[in-house]
Amino acid sequence: MDPTSQGSANRLNVLAACSAFTSLLIGVVVMLGWMLGDTALTQFFTPRSAMQPLTAASAILLGASVLSANARRIRLAAATALLAAAIAAQSLAEHVLHLDFGTDLLLFPRAVAAQPVRYAYPGRMAEPTAASFLLIAVAVLLAFRRGRRASLILTACATAVLMLVTVALLSHLYAVAPLNGVLGFTQVAVPTALALGAGAVGTLALRPNAGWLGLLVGSSVAATAARWLVPTVAIVPAGVGWLASRGSDVGLYPVDFRLAFTTALTVILLVALALWGTRQLDKLLTVRRATEALRESEATLRAFFETEGLLASIVELRGDDARYLTANRALSRLYGHEDVSGLSIRDVQPPETAAAFLQRLTISRGSGVPTSLERSIDAAGGVRWFTVTISPIAGSPPDAPRFATAALDITDRKRAESQQQLLLLELNHRVKNTLAVVQSLAQQTFRGDQASPAARRAFDARLAAVAAAHHQLVRQDWRAASINVLVADVVGPGCGANAERFDIAGPDVMLPPRTAVSLALALHELCTNAVKYGALSNDTGRVDVSWTLVGASPDRLRLIWQESGGPPVTVPSARGFGSRLIERALAAELEAPVELSFQPDGVRCVIETIFADAAVSES
Repeated sequence: MDPTSQGSANRLNVLAACSAFTSLLIGVVVMLGWMLGDTALTQFFTPRSAMQPLTAASAILLGASVLSANARRIRLAAATALLAAAIAAQSLAEHVLHLDFGTDLLLFPRAVAAQPVRYAYPGRMAEPTAASFLLIAVAVLLAFRRGRRASLILTACATAVLMLVTVALLSHLYAVAPLNGVLGFTQVAVPTALALGAGAVGTLALRPNAGWLGLLVGSSVAATAARWLVPTVAIVPAGVGWLASRGSDVGLYPVDFRLAFTTALTVILLVALALWGTRQLDKLLTVRRATEALRESEATLRAFFETEGLLASIVELRGDDARYLTANRALSRLYGHEDVSGLSIRDVQPPETAAAFLQRLTISRGSGVPTSLERSIDAAGGVRWFTVTISPIAGSPPDAPRFATAALDITDRKRAESQQQLLLLELNHRVKNTLAVVQSLAQQTFRGDQASPAARRAFDARLAAVAAAHHQLVRQDWRAASINVLVADVVGPGCGANAERFDIAGPDVMLPPRTAVSLALALHELCTNAVKYGALSNDTGRVDVSWTLVGASPDRLRLIWQESGGPPVTVPSARGFGSRLIERALAAELEAPVELSFQPDGVRCVIETIFADAAVSES
């Protein structure tokens, strides 16, 4: 059962107990009145009729029956209900069959015979009273029966009794004489009507999930509106009728005008009540929607607070210290507490981390925007890493700003990054060792007359260019290499030239590993050729190296190597190793065109490459 339904059921249980106790108390008071000969107690200060002794006994039995039913004492409830029904049934039989079973004067015969009000049958309960007790007894017996039919019969019996009680009370209010004939109605005493009404309400409350009474005690918008409207709807017509009756009695208008006056006034008042009720219903709906939205927001926040792996808190900054207003269990347990709410930051965190955390709070307070940091904490299982986000809470007091903090455990990621870095360093070390072995093998191979020193130096320089490209990739976790850094490492001093004779320009593009290594080797060949034969072979020549991103897609790079100011260039009769490397091997490796032209004013090389996930940063 949800909390709302449970609350309604509890309220109905209390209502059933109070109603049953009221019926029982009225019966006891009237019994005392008969014992003491006090008519005020038997009539409840209304001289028109009194509650008879058997009726009072039935009211006591009725109250005991409903109390027992509410306490789930089914047998006792059934026994007392049947006993009350037997008393009422024999009285009703006496009226219908015009018999006298001698039971009317079983209790207090002298007091009954001496009462000031004269009855055709002294001590006998009226027909409506007997019928009402029978109906309530049937309802109590059905209280523990399952099924929709039992609920409908119970509700119908109790509602019928309430209608009879309403007529009885209004007959006293309007001083109406008993009605004779086919639809005759013998007047019911005030205490009897009150006891029957309480018993009927208590019986309705025995079935919390059935009947209209559950609506009145519920927590829905309709229940709230009903609690406003039902009493008013019940009181307004009764009050209007009483005023109309008093008006005709004092001669303000004739008796036959009273019906029209009563109807018109009742219509006006009920229409006004309906309009007022509609307005109040709109207000209730607005409040209910706001309440539901707040409840959903709180549930969402609570679910967020208890997210697995999340350390969340609300902190309040006061002066040079801060305290936790609330925190989830994960954060509290991290610092060895059941709950850190209300504790100071300095009391919870180690001094060095507390100082850094307070500094971040101050920064976030000044900027008004969230701030993030990574921090490590010495926990029981070792060092743990967290990424912490601190967000200012809008609307918090200026002298005590509040912040929402959320920390995610990134220990596994940090360990993986550390392991990856170790692997990359090991890879770099092994690559260098491999290149050293290759260089040693080359020296052994080129020993003696097999190669000139120049060839050896060229081989070593090419290996150095490849090693420089590898070094750049290792620094970027083998993900990419900066073209600016790569060009600066390869050209100029990298090939034995003066770096001041180069004009280098272009955006800072991060090259994939495959492109970086190939481009480094090609630039080295171009630079070496320029030092030997081209623009860098004299004192006046220069080299312009530039690159741009071209085309509709940002992953297309065009690099231009342009020499100028060097000796006149002639087209070589045969392609050397460097030219073949650039025109064939590089083009095949990059899967893009490479144009190498020997123009009279200087060598020009245009390299285009297409690669995915190019990263460009503004420098």
